[in-house]
Amino acid sequence: MRRWRNPWPRTPFVRRPQPWTLRRILRAALATVGVLTLGTVALGLAGAAGTGALGRVWNLRAELQPIEVQDRRGAALGVIDHCQEGGAVNAVPCRESLSVPLTGVSPAFLLAYIAKEDVRFFAHVGVDPGRLPRALLTGAGGSTITMQLLKNSVLAGHFDYDTDRRGPLLTLTRKATEFVLAPLVTWRYGRREVLAMSVNSLPWIGIGQRKGIYDASRAVFDTEPADLTLAQSAFLVGLLPAPGRYLVTAETPPETATARFRWMRTQQLTTLRILRTQGLIDDPTFQAAVATPLEPRLWQVEYAGSGADLRVVSATRNPDYSNEPEPVWAMQELVRRELRSAGLEPRRVGRVVLTVDAAAQAALTTRVRGEGVTGERAPGVAEGAAIVDVRGGGIVALASSTGGLQSSEPGRQWAASAGRPVASTVKPLLYALAFGEGVTQLSTYADQPTRYAGQAISNSTQTFLGRAVTVREANARSLNTVAVQVGTPREEALRRTLSALNYRPDPENRSSPALGTFRASPLAVAAAYASFANGGSLCQPHLLAEVYDRAGRPLPLPRPACAPLWDEVVAYQTFDLLNGAVSSSAGHVPFLRPSLAQRFAGKTMPLGAKSGTTDDVNDTWCAAVTPQYAMAVWIGDPDGRQSVPVDLYRAQTACREVGLLRDLPHDRRSMTPPPGITLVGGVAVPLAGLKPRNPTPPTP
Repeated sequence: MRRWRNPWPRTPFVRRPQPWTLRRILRAALATVGVLTLGTVALGLAGAAGTGALGRVWNLRAELQPIEVQDRRGAALGVIDHCQEGGAVNAVPCRESLSVPLTGVSPAFLLAYIAKEDVRFFAHVGVDPGRLPRALLTGAGGSTITMQLLKNSVLAGHFDYDTDRRGPLLTLTRKATEFVLAPLVTWRYGRREVLAMSVNSLPWIGIGQRKGIYDASRAVFDTEPADLTLAQSAFLVGLLPAPGRYLVTAETPPETATARFRWMRTQQLTTLRILRTQGLIDDPTFQAAVATPLEPRLWQVEYAGSGADLRVVSATRNPDYSNEPEPVWAMQELVRRELRSAGLEPRRVGRVVLTVDAAAQAALTTRVRGEGVTGERAPGVAEGAAIVDVRGGGIVALASSTGGLQSSEPGRQWAASAGRPVASTVKPLLYALAFGEGVTQLSTYADQPTRYAGQAISNSTQTFLGRAVTVREANARSLNTVAVQVGTPREEALRRTLSALNYRPDPENRSSPALGTFRASPLAVAAAYASFANGGSLCQPHLLAEVYDRAGRPLPLPRPACAPLWDEVVAYQTFDLLNGAVSSSAGHVPFLRPSLAQRFAGKTMPLGAKSGTTDDVNDTWCAAVTPQYAMAVWIGDPDGRQSVPVDLYRAQTACREVGLLRDLPHDRRSMTPPPGITLVGGVAVPLAGLKPRNPTPPTP
C-alpha cells in the first residue's frame, strides 16, 4: 500500500519535535503551575467579585462579632448574630454565639483543633500549597483554618456549600475564591485573630443549631470553654466533619444510637492519635484522655473496660436533657428591625439594653411552653403572648410558640405577627369610644334579638336575658347584642380608631367590627389596653431602651412620642370597666381575682381583663391590664384551619395565663382617678354634666 504524503512540504520555520530533556520537563512543569496559578487567581477574583466577598472580608471581624443583649436591669439575655444582614447568608442559621477571646478557650481545645484541621496554621499565610492539590481535587479536607472560616461566613450560600447546587466547577470556584481571600484575611487580622474568629464561628450545626466554642462547650458538656479537658476537646473537634450525627431522639433505635456514638468515639480517638503522632502530647497524657468515659448532656452512655480498653457498650438519648435557647433568640429579628427603623446599622452596634425584664420573660416563656398551665398543646396550634409597660410602651416580655416549640422566624413570632381576629377583646375599645360620646358604664341597653346588616346576632350562650343591662354588665357577660347596638351608629369612628391601633380589617368578614372582625397581633392588643392605664395615651411598643457602639459609646435612639387616644376620664372609666369584668359576679374569669395567698403577699393590685373567642373557635384571646402592665395572649391556628382544642378553650387557658401579671413586681400599684370621675355604687362614671370627648385618633 502506498503511504500518504503531505502535499505541503515543510518550511525552514517548522522544526522536528525535540526530545524531552529534564530541562524541558522542568520548564513545562513550571509553566503549567504558572498557568494554573494565574487561572486560580482569576477564577478566585471573579468569585470574590460575584459574591461581594471583598468588602465583607475587610469587615469580617465586625460581621462575626455579635451584639451583646441585656435586659432592663443589666442581666444578660444572649447575643445576636449578623448572619442575615445586608442580604448575607451564613452556613449556620442565626443563633446566639457569645464570642470569647483565645485566653478564654482551653489550650487543650486549641491544640486539638489546630492539629486536626491545620497543623501548619502558624507557618503559612492562609493557604497551604502542600494541601492545595487535595483541596482542589476533592473539594474538602484540604482547606486551612482560614479557608474554612471564609467558607462558613462570607462565602456560605453562594457556591456548593449549604446550597442545592452541586458540581465540580462550583467547588473549584469556591476553593479558588478561598485561595485568593485567605492571604488577605491573614494580612488584615493576623493569625491569632483569625484563630479567634474561627473558634467562635465553628459550625456545630447539629447541636441545636449551635455555633462557636462557647455554645458548643455549654450545650455538649455544660462547661466553660476555658475548662474543657483534652478528652472533651478531642470529642468536640471530632464532631466537626459531621456534627449532625451528634443529635439523637427518643425514637432512635438503640442499635442506631449506639453505632452513632461509637462513631463519635472513633473520631475522638483519631484526634487524640494525631496529637500524639505530631508530638504535641506525650503517651501518658494520651492514655489518660483515651481512658476518660465521656457522657455528653444529650446522651446516656454505658462503658465497659478501663484504660486503653475502654469501649462503648450502649448509648441512648438522655430523657432529662433540655437545651433552651437564650431569651433573645426569639426576639433577634425584631431587634434588628427596630435598629434599622431607628436608622442604626446593626453591624455598628456592640451592645443593646432592652426594655425586657429577664424574670418576666422566663415566666412568660414557661407558660407559653405549656408548663403548669391547664390545657394540652396540639400540633398546628400556636400561641403568642406579650407584656408591655403602660408607661411608655416598653416590651417587658414576648413569647411565641408553634405546637409548643419556640421560633425566631419573623413570620412565626406570633406575639408580634399573628394577625388574627381579635374577637370580643375589641369590646372595651368600642365602649371607650362610646364613653367619649356621652355613654357611661351605667348606660343601659336591652339584651334581646338584634340584627346587623340583615344578620341575626346571638350571644355566646345562644340565649338572651330579655331585659335591660348596663354597659358594665354587658361587658362582663360579653353580650354581642349590646356591642352591636353600641357599635352600629359608631362604626366608622370605630374603624378609624382600630386602624390607629394597628388593627387591620378582614375584607372577607362582613360582620360588625364591634364583634372583633378586625385582626391584630397580641403585641398590638396589649398596647391598646395599655392606653387605659396611661391616661389615654397610646405608646408604640418597642424593645430598645439603650444602644451602644463597639467602643461603648451611646448611639442616638429616636422614638416617637406617645399620642393621645382617649380622654383621661374615658381611659379611667374603661380601666374600671375591665376591673368589673374580673370582680363582678357576672364575670366569667373569677380565677383572676387575688387568692388568699396573693392577698397576704400584697399582690392585690387592680387587674382588669377581657376574653374573646371567634365563632369557629380558631382563635381564643385574653387581654388584661394593671396600673403598670398590659398583657395579651392569643392561642389558635395561624392559618385559621383548625379549632383550638376543647380543653384549652373550656379551661380559658389564655385568661389563666394573664394571671401572671399579679406575680410581676409593681412600682405602680394603684390608679388615681382623674378630675371629673366619681363613684356611683362603686362604679366609676363622669361627674354629672361632664361630657368627655376623645381626641382625634392618631395616624397609624
